[in-house]
Amino acid sequence: MRISGRYRSVDINGARVELSRTSHGVMRLRADDDLGLARGLGFAHAHDRTVQMMVVRLAGQGRLCECLISDDDALAIDVFTRGMGLRREAEKEVGLLGADARLLAEAYADGVNSCLEGGRRPLELALVRYRPEPWTVADTLLTIKLMSYFGLAQSQQDMEKYLIQALHAGVPAAKLKLLVAPYLDELDDGVVEKLGELRYVQPLLPEPVRFLTSMPTIMASNNWAVADSRTSSGMPIQCNDPHLECNRLPAVWYETVMHTSDDYRLGATMPGIPGLVMGRTGRLSFGFTYGFMDMVDYFLEDCREGACRRGDDYLPLEVRTETIRRKGEEPVRITVRENDLGVLEADPFAAELSDGFYLTRAWSAHRGGAARSLEALARLPNAGTVPEAQVVVREVTISCNWLLADREGNIGYQQSGLLPDRRHSGLHPVPAWDERWHWRGQVPSERLHSVLNPSEGFLATANDDHNPPGGPLVINLPMGAYRADRILGLLSDNTSCTLEDMEQIQNDLYSLQAERFMEILRPLLPPTFAGRMLAGWDLRYDAASRGATLFETVYHALLREVFGRGLFGEAAWDATIASTAILADYYHLFDNVLLGDDPSWFGDEGRQLLFSRVLEEVLTHVDLGAITPWGRRQQMVMKNIFFEGRLPLWLGFDHGPIELQGNRATVVQGGVFTSHDRQTTFTPSWRFITDLGDDSARTALAGGPSGRRFSRWYTTDIKRWLEGRYKVLEADAFPSLER
Repeated sequence: MRISGRYRSVDINGARVELSRTSHGVMRLRADDDLGLARGLGFAHAHDRTVQMMVVRLAGQGRLCECLISDDDALAIDVFTRGMGLRREAEKEVGLLGADARLLAEAYADGVNSCLEGGRRPLELALVRYRPEPWTVADTLLTIKLMSYFGLAQSQQDMEKYLIQALHAGVPAAKLKLLVAPYLDELDDGVVEKLGELRYVQPLLPEPVRFLTSMPTIMASNNWAVADSRTSSGMPIQCNDPHLECNRLPAVWYETVMHTSDDYRLGATMPGIPGLVMGRTGRLSFGFTYGFMDMVDYFLEDCREGACRRGDDYLPLEVRTETIRRKGEEPVRITVRENDLGVLEADPFAAELSDGFYLTRAWSAHRGGAARSLEALARLPNAGTVPEAQVVVREVTISCNWLLADREGNIGYQQSGLLPDRRHSGLHPVPAWDERWHWRGQVPSERLHSVLNPSEGFLATANDDHNPPGGPLVINLPMGAYRADRILGLLSDNTSCTLEDMEQIQNDLYSLQAERFMEILRPLLPPTFAGRMLAGWDLRYDAASRGATLFETVYHALLREVFGRGLFGEAAWDATIASTAILADYYHLFDNVLLGDDPSWFGDEGRQLLFSRVLEEVLTHVDLGAITPWGRRQQMVMKNIFFEGRLPLWLGFDHGPIELQGNRATVVQGGVFTSHDRQTTFTPSWRFITDLGDDSARTALAGGPSGRRFSRWYTTDIKRWLEGRYKVLEADAFPSLER
């Protein structure tokens, strides 16, 4: 079925839905109510993004080897997700759904299955002879659980595991305590000693799991809202630009304009989930950044004869065996061990568990969470005001910083997430045998941070610190405040904001991080050609900038000197930079050391002499030809998520190479990493700007509406997205529903 600009009617389980496309290929839907829209959205997702939905579902089920491709990467993903038991937990949660959310999820599944039954299989699935099974409500909950963990809860978990691995390897605990002070202050010396005796230490994440490109890895994002008193239109403006891996096709998000008989839903959806994730209705606009809530803890376990210690007793572990079928190969069997806290990290291929110390990984949304999130997302479009929406979104169990604006002139902030009620900071392991350290349930959602109509007249978040005044401790490791401070500074300078002003902010390339460093570095720069070039740099990470390249070279040399030679070891530090997102997420921790006043980090030289020496080493004997423009260093290829670069570029499944602007601390984040021969990125994946005074939004997507290679809509928004331009989505662009 081909859907073009002319609308056509589809009957889905007795309900009529009309579908068409805007001039930019964005799907337009019209139905009588939200159940009808859910059917239509399911149909549209399956029509345009079948492969994306199936790859995500099979990854979550741990069936990639069985159904798609049986290589080592797919096996590692299957082993990990089977160990987490995501499919089992999602199926259990179906029974927790209220009537309205369940009806919505069932209507969405009806739409997906209507399209799957009547359409042709995409080329990718036909090549591997996979015919998609019907979509279910559990599949939607599984998609939410995957979205909640990979790239979100897992980001904070990574830093905790990094600290554990460092302690296990003998890195001095005293220095690590300084690095993340004060959140390791309660780390017990006895626990540190036992961490050195761990029988099994799972790496941060198996590499194929870390680069599960079918799922969005939302490493960073920006959003802000401006009150009516500070806009030229006299109505609030709300803006979102989620940052995630964009070296992939199709785009993570799926844009749509949906109409009921009396309202509309306009913005970004997630294939596999009914309803808007970010966007607006006629009365309310909303979007989120990742909140960095600590939802994952590690517990130190003392295991003997297949049981784990609790007080003076040993309680048997729950053991299950999972069989992973593999196309053309023998099945693989793994053993998963769980207890009252979570999943024990042990060798999945070992049938027996040796006595000794292990870690249990506890995730607050492991058992439960997806159903609550779906309930909230189902209710959100019907909220008419910011206060109403705040009550709804605080029940989302994903860690988010929500910003909202309404047609009545309100703006607001709301924190969401499933926060464990714990006695410690959450950043270090505690002994599982001492039940004082066990979670005491979850913190009630009404205790999460909330702001309504601040006196400043604007709000902004950029993954920075949003702990509620007076507690609880929600975030022990936010990202640095550079981006948030830059946005807030630009907003504070403008008392009559326009949509064009918002576009400029979303495309801003100025680095407050570089400004902070250059205040110290500039007097120490050597009088060389490269030194003079760096001294004259405008602190912007545009594609043509050579100053940005020089600064990054100096910055990484300083990091390697202080944290490579001085703490972790050079090889370990190089691996950290190459193979993890630790620096991308938590660079401010290292910045605070480099720019701080603690002399213990700089040895006998002291900071000034160390900095001067590194600058001399880096900036001497450098000629212009050796200084690559920043964009050339930031090249990436957007790879089809199914073939992942296995096909020649000329076949058109992949797109590129393209150059990214920006860096970790600019509003336009632009990061490109190479790890184990696989490329990943973080950069704005979608831009959204709306004025509540009208019924439209300006948007740009890192991709196109369709995931089908031979669709005309496969890559249609990429040029606009790269150039910082916008298209307009209008809510009144759909013809009236015929009666």
